[in-house]
Amino acid sequence: MGRTRGIPAWLVLLALVLPATEAIGQSLDRRFGTQRGAQLTFEPRGPGVLFDALDPALKKWYVPQELYVDYGFRQWEYSNYARDLYQRYVSTNRQGGPFYDLYGNYQTWGWLVFDWNQTQPGQFGSSIYKDPRFNSWFNAVTVSADSRDQYYLAITIGERIRTALTPLTFSKPRFNGIQMDFAADKYEATLLFSRASEAILGTTPALQPSTSTNATNMMGGRATAQVGDFVKVGATMVNAHHSQTLAEAFERNPFIGTLGAGQGSDPIRVLAVVLSDDSPEDGQGGAALFAHDIIITAEDFDTKKRTKYRLREVVADPTKWPVITGGFPREGFLAADGEEQIVINYDFTDLAYIGPRPTEIIDIQFDLVVANDYKIQVWSDRQIGRGSLPSPPLTGLDLAQAGAVLFDVRSAAGNVTDNSNQQRVVFDYGLPSANMVFGFTMEVLQLMGFDAYAEYDINRDYTQYPNLTLANADRNLRTHARDAAAWMVNVSKQAYPFFLFGEAFSMDPDYSTTAFIVDSGGNIYYDDTRTSMYEFVDDNDDQDRTPDWSRWGQGGPDAIVFPGWDENNDFVSDFNQNDNISLSNRIPDYEEPFFRYNVDRPELLFGIDLNNNNWIDRFENDDLPDYPYRRNHRGYNVYVGQHLTPEARLTVGRLREDELSSNRRSHATYGVFTYDRDHPQWGHLRFFNSLKKVADNIPDARREPTLYLQTLSLALVEDILPARDTWVNDS
Repeated sequence: MGRTRGIPAWLVLLALVLPATEAIGQSLDRRFGTQRGAQLTFEPRGPGVLFDALDPALKKWYVPQELYVDYGFRQWEYSNYARDLYQRYVSTNRQGGPFYDLYGNYQTWGWLVFDWNQTQPGQFGSSIYKDPRFNSWFNAVTVSADSRDQYYLAITIGERIRTALTPLTFSKPRFNGIQMDFAADKYEATLLFSRASEAILGTTPALQPSTSTNATNMMGGRATAQVGDFVKVGATMVNAHHSQTLAEAFERNPFIGTLGAGQGSDPIRVLAVVLSDDSPEDGQGGAALFAHDIIITAEDFDTKKRTKYRLREVVADPTKWPVITGGFPREGFLAADGEEQIVINYDFTDLAYIGPRPTEIIDIQFDLVVANDYKIQVWSDRQIGRGSLPSPPLTGLDLAQAGAVLFDVRSAAGNVTDNSNQQRVVFDYGLPSANMVFGFTMEVLQLMGFDAYAEYDINRDYTQYPNLTLANADRNLRTHARDAAAWMVNVSKQAYPFFLFGEAFSMDPDYSTTAFIVDSGGNIYYDDTRTSMYEFVDDNDDQDRTPDWSRWGQGGPDAIVFPGWDENNDFVSDFNQNDNISLSNRIPDYEEPFFRYNVDRPELLFGIDLNNNNWIDRFENDDLPDYPYRRNHRGYNVYVGQHLTPEARLTVGRLREDELSSNRRSHATYGVFTYDRDHPQWGHLRFFNSLKKVADNIPDARREPTLYLQTLSLALVEDILPARDTWVNDS
């Protein structure tokens, strides 16, 4: 393979390089460089001593420079263009300007169209610059590539890059950032970088860099290696973390991040632990609270001595602090059944509290004894949202009316109602500082006729307890991590006339590929999904260029969502082909004369509905990330089949799916028969039939389908659970 020469791929500076234009036989390089023998050099040199200008004449000496070299102009000469016609002056700025490295070595001549750097410590250390040419000339995407022999390298910078690593870790139709890719015969690798907060779309304002002291940076990568002829293994990591450029660089683990200035500007004065029923619809067996305690860690910042205090040490009268509201008294415990909530209020400004001052607290840990179908959440006065902060002591109604943002801590497995799962739950409080997903994959291709894909990932959520004194001293805040796992295995084989497929999966309830992002002041409005959340895996059910939900700087919302309804790929619903943006049509084709003869109603189409919500799975539009499987679910699905004839196929299978945080389940045994034949006399004959025995009480809500372009909102269609325990036949 030959070597492609171009912009060196390792340059952080992206510049546009155009061929030098000859002007009167003088190239740009010859004007810019210095001839030393047979070599043209480009090192920077200051002006020297010009001996021709050393004559002691009173008349001013005009040194021949650019116009003289290009056009032969002299300041004192008469200009006559009768024979030699006037030549329009062409500015050398059309070709940009020179760029040097730190050591004075000439790199290239061009324009700076994109620049992203982070400097620490310092104010406004995160900086992104986008020149107008980035969008006007390059349509918001630039590619720099190099290759040699079997090795290929490419750097892509853009605002709408289709980027995917694995199904459970990263998939975005409009990635705004930098993607660096490497490929060889047996190895592949990808690196991703983006400033998730204050994403720049188009040109930076006033043609100046967009700078910020508080930022959320995203970085990720994936590497794969071919092992033998059949197996490929891979590793993936994606991380989004907050940063403050006033802090020293390289002194902390960058993956855990640090709280923004707004997050940690004030101490926490009020905390509340909320216990509720994880399955409120049954009205019984909700959270049971047997005991509670709090461990407060405080520091004397003069001596740096740290002391831990338990509840009995920070209150004179345990009946007055903390204040507990809600719940039903039971023998030996307090219960929250149905819609009831238990709220444990910790107000550090209350006169009944005699512990360390809020400014001295560097960590808080809760210790609860609970049972039954509990759900634990936590709230503090630093969890700000779009609503106003409620005043303590709080009740469940106060939190609901104020629109308070609650952080989920833990939920009970299953739906126990007899106190048999009594357990101790210990957790630390903190505000989110980073979110990371990492894992491994293995792909098998045609090994003894089998194809397989396996993936295992861990989501690690980092939180930190805010303390302004520690932050100002550039000391580490107390950091805590919580893990959640997700895995999937797919195996298939085709051995005509037989075939088989099996899948097993599990996704913990807390598994998340959503990261919070800070604003320029270092604040997070935790209930604002549009401006305060960055998604590793987008919701894009129709797999077009626009995410279905709205996330600032990440595209969306998509007003045209019809998954599976555009089989002819014309970006118009197949159920309303004569609809367009200029002349809107609100009548579906199956209701219109002439059009209706080739269009069936969607409810009359045959398809697979394994989640039993009366809608074909491939047509579903939901509000969830596009994971292969639902979060909080675990199960398997296996089917085998045979081609009875080239036109007829029979499939039988077994599905078992359970919801981890409840007793809900979806179990099914099914069979599918299909016949598809194009006969020269009878025409095209197609027959489908499925029969299944189902027990499904897991709700799967979906969005109402849209038949029209530019639909602003779609109604939510709740799952009425029509197949709790029944036979279902479709044909």
